[in-house]
Amino acid sequence: MFKHIMLNKTGLFTYIIYILFFLLYANEPVTYRLINANQLNMNYVNEEYITYLRGNVHFFYADIEFFADMADIYESQQFVILTGNVLIIQDSLSIASDDAQYFHQTEFLQVRGNVIMTETHSEGTFRRATSNSGMHYRDRGEFILQGNVFAHDERESFFGTAGFATFNQETGYGYMIERPVIWRTEPDSLALYAEKIEFFEDTNRMVASFDVITQNSEIVVRSNFLIYYGNEDRMVYIGEPRFFTDSGDGNADLITVFLENSDIREIVMEGECFIEFSSGNNHETESNVKDNWIESDFMNLFYLENKPQEFIASGNVRSFFIQNRQQRSNSMDNNVTGELLNIFFDDDSNVTELRINERVRGKYRFIRN
Repeated sequence: MFKHIMLNKTGLFTYIIYILFFLLYANEPVTYRLINANQLNMNYVNEEYITYLRGNVHFFYADIEFFADMADIYESQQFVILTGNVLIIQDSLSIASDDAQYFHQTEFLQVRGNVIMTETHSEGTFRRATSNSGMHYRDRGEFILQGNVFAHDERESFFGTAGFATFNQETGYGYMIERPVIWRTEPDSLALYAEKIEFFEDTNRMVASFDVITQNSEIVVRSNFLIYYGNEDRMVYIGEPRFFTDSGDGNADLITVFLENSDIREIVMEGECFIEFSSGNNHETESNVKDNWIESDFMNLFYLENKPQEFIASGNVRSFFIQNRQQRSNSMDNNVTGELLNIFFDDDSNVTELRINERVRGKYRFIRN
């Protein structure tokens, strides 16, 4: 019996030692490797060692590299405060700011003042964002930027601004709010405005919601929603979409814009399509009057270098077209219906030819200039 009791006590003693060891070392201070500091002081405050580094501070804390003018390291709390010319480097990510706080246990980083976050891609391109303040949840790969956000993705050739932005490296999802704007790096590319712009990196898609506007010097498109398919360079406008150009305005149930090297290649309209335009043959008087119109089920407008080249309307086509307005007595008023209508334009977006085919009814005569 004595031996049995001693075995129980030994087992209990071993168990207690194990628990004490776990409690003591579960929150064991993370070791840091000091590279440089002009001054080092250490204090023991509230049962915790605090290391104060001053001047040209450079050290490694776990697997992260830190630079700053000053750093305070709280060993038990595993907490670091950095002040002045802060630079934090972790693998392909670097973060610069005026001040920073890093919580190692939760892998949470908070930065303030002149924040610059840069991620370098394997092929050498980079993604960079600047803001007034930011947060990085390292354990889940999430970034949050607030105040005067400016972003540039070199690989995707995008710029963007907003009041607030967030992105998750693991899920590939992010969004921008507070007056976000996105545009391509190419000259005169379409700029995108909306109340919210969402990014889906895995599928290379972008979704814009509410008060959506895309525009460049040639065209403005408005809608309630927009889906951009990056792999196809295709923009789908949903929710009362309509577009405006110098030569013509249009609306439909659904408008799709195809891009090529940031230039508009084709506009496709579906469902209750309507377009109004000027003939373009009277620049000296009323060149912006748009009282010519076409209605149909489908429309295609083909572009070259952002200039319209050909227009096709199909399905229940109704149209009205005036030619030679400046000589009203000799003008040609075409009011005609059919199934297929073609319009061709010159380099100045003037109408050069109009054709209508299949089940044609009404008055139709077009004189080439």
